[in-house]
Amino acid sequence: MGYRSLAYFIGRYPRFIMISWVFIIGISAAWAWKLPDVVQDHGLKRIHGDAHHIELILKENFGIPDDPIIVVYEKKTGSSPAEFRNWVGRHLQEVRTLPDLSTIISPLEAEGSTMMRDDTAYALLDFKVPAYRMNAPIEQLRSLDTTDDHGNIRLTGKPVVQQDVNRLSFRDLERAEMVGLPIALLILCFAFRGLYAALAAVIMGVIGVVTAIGLTSLIGHYVELSNFVINVIPMVGMALSIDFALIILSRYRDEMQVCKHDHGQSSDEIIQRTLRTAGRAVLFSAACVLLGLLSLVWIRLPMFLSVSLGAMTVLIISVLINVTLLPAILTLYAQRIFKRKKQNSISTPPRKPSIWLQWFGTVMKQPVRMTLLGTGILLFCVLPVQQLEMAIPDATSLPATIESRQAAEDVQKVFAQKDIASVDILIGGTGERITASHWNTALRKVRELQRDENVLQIESVWGVDQKYRPGQDRTRLTESASSELILHESLLSMYVSEDAIRMVATIRGAPGSEQAADWLNKMNDRDAQLRVQGIPIRYGGEAASQVEIMQEILRQLPKVMLFVIVSNYIVLLAAFRSLLIPIKAILMNMLSLTASFGVLVLVFNQGHLGMEPSAIAIMIPVFIAGLVFGISMDYGVFMISRIQEIYRLTGDSDLAVMQGLASTGRLVTSAAAILLAVTIPFAFGDVEGVKQLGVGITAAVLIDVTVIRLLLVPALMKLMGKWNWWLPGQKT
Repeated sequence: MGYRSLAYFIGRYPRFIMISWVFIIGISAAWAWKLPDVVQDHGLKRIHGDAHHIELILKENFGIPDDPIIVVYEKKTGSSPAEFRNWVGRHLQEVRTLPDLSTIISPLEAEGSTMMRDDTAYALLDFKVPAYRMNAPIEQLRSLDTTDDHGNIRLTGKPVVQQDVNRLSFRDLERAEMVGLPIALLILCFAFRGLYAALAAVIMGVIGVVTAIGLTSLIGHYVELSNFVINVIPMVGMALSIDFALIILSRYRDEMQVCKHDHGQSSDEIIQRTLRTAGRAVLFSAACVLLGLLSLVWIRLPMFLSVSLGAMTVLIISVLINVTLLPAILTLYAQRIFKRKKQNSISTPPRKPSIWLQWFGTVMKQPVRMTLLGTGILLFCVLPVQQLEMAIPDATSLPATIESRQAAEDVQKVFAQKDIASVDILIGGTGERITASHWNTALRKVRELQRDENVLQIESVWGVDQKYRPGQDRTRLTESASSELILHESLLSMYVSEDAIRMVATIRGAPGSEQAADWLNKMNDRDAQLRVQGIPIRYGGEAASQVEIMQEILRQLPKVMLFVIVSNYIVLLAAFRSLLIPIKAILMNMLSLTASFGVLVLVFNQGHLGMEPSAIAIMIPVFIAGLVFGISMDYGVFMISRIQEIYRLTGDSDLAVMQGLASTGRLVTSAAAILLAVTIPFAFGDVEGVKQLGVGITAAVLIDVTVIRLLLVPALMKLMGKWNWWLPGQKT
């Protein structure tokens, strides 16, 4: 009844539907251009974690910026140290005139500053501006007169790095569209043997992406958006919208061919039958994608929430335009779109044996051998997964030629910040005034850190205990802890507030390394008893933040996978009325996903195919799992739906499998090729995370459409025979 009512409405009011969509698209396009200015950083920050809470306290109580802009000064040859210092001072005086500046931490403020060394110095700047509004302060900084014979100035820090990531991500998107859309159009021309139907499908893709970007930009005023949505929305939206349009258009043309000699057949009835078959497949595949994206909400990090919202928005828009706007266009212009007099349906088996019929016939004659072959290929790709190395993205995700990355690496190199991490330790910070118990705990903690061989330096109200100096051989470190600790009253404002005592420990191991994570976990275990006694002691800084992020993702990942598997099984059970087909489909998807992770390890972790060896961004495997698990169901649902149709007509499982797979061969290949055309250009992007996402999705789709669809699906369905369609209480 639903399909009939929708078909009736579309048939009676096609122009109204088209005008309504033109209005929606116009408004969305106006908002779409604002998305790069609305998105914030990568969104990998635990809002309710200790590290984030400490950031807020340090900024409020001690004036320490959480994500400062770093201004790096480099002395030119021939300039004296005094001239260099004077030049840095003059530039910082100009910086103080900038609007919205709240804090400057200068390398000139104290003798022997650790922020000035040899020919390099750096200053930290904090602005009273939200993270996603930092473009203006950064441009104002760059506009200051920096022409001088004494040195060069470069900017880095998280706000600058994120501005570069956003800019390059948008450039990657434009490049991908310029390459992907023409290729997708060529694929569609081949699929439909005509230009107009191909253009209709591409137009659906463009409309879906533009509308979704506009709506997401509007959402960004109320929800923190990760910069990843700039690439995820077009990638997902273009692939899904075009694939859905391909399915609807091909089925509509089939129905026109079937009813070619039935002069009493109305357009409403053709639309109704199209929506009841292809439309139903689109809805079920969209449900699988939606549930895969919805599962990301389990991970309580802004990135996963924003990407989930953005991708779900483009998915819903893609479904709506393909079940309303596209049928409305077909109602008015179907004869012009499918104007060829003689057409071979791309989804009906030809009279002569096609290449698809021959291939699937060969596979089904030797199902055991083909199953073993396909499983062997997958296992070969799965083996490298055990060497998977992940990390939180930082400045190294940018190309080596970008200024903000170069400046960050120079600061690490010159100031010996490589392979070490700075950890903020906060005792108290609950709003209650500090007591003698807090002081005693802080004193014990300092002495404990002095005895720790993994601690290189301790900064506290008792002064700086530096056990390691740049250039010193770390294998010859000796403890320099004094037996008596003397309180430095001059440091009280830096390390003590009304409700908290802070100290800073420099430890071995870069943020995100196992060494730093093990140290933090060991400290938290030791301090568990103190927390029980009511003395809160917490750890912050980049290393602690990364440990919290990793733990959050790894802790929630089983829930994500369980939700995806169970929910997709229920949807597929409702779609196919079979207990076994959903299990097989889910297992095949999981195998192809795991195999794609193995490809990521080979390409990025191990540096094959000319790539620089690097860690895989922590969110990439999760995104690939959430996106591809549902997206690969797109053409899979359509393919199995066609097999089911034939089985219900003939009752012959082998015939249904062979004819169903052969009749959808070109369609499935075209749908997968469109996915590849849209995602492959992202694999050549400038931002490392975008590149990894493109390679991962490309690998997953290639494995799915070759090993899974061409080998394992026909072989396993042949082996299972009538048990494919088994339900309790139903005869097989």
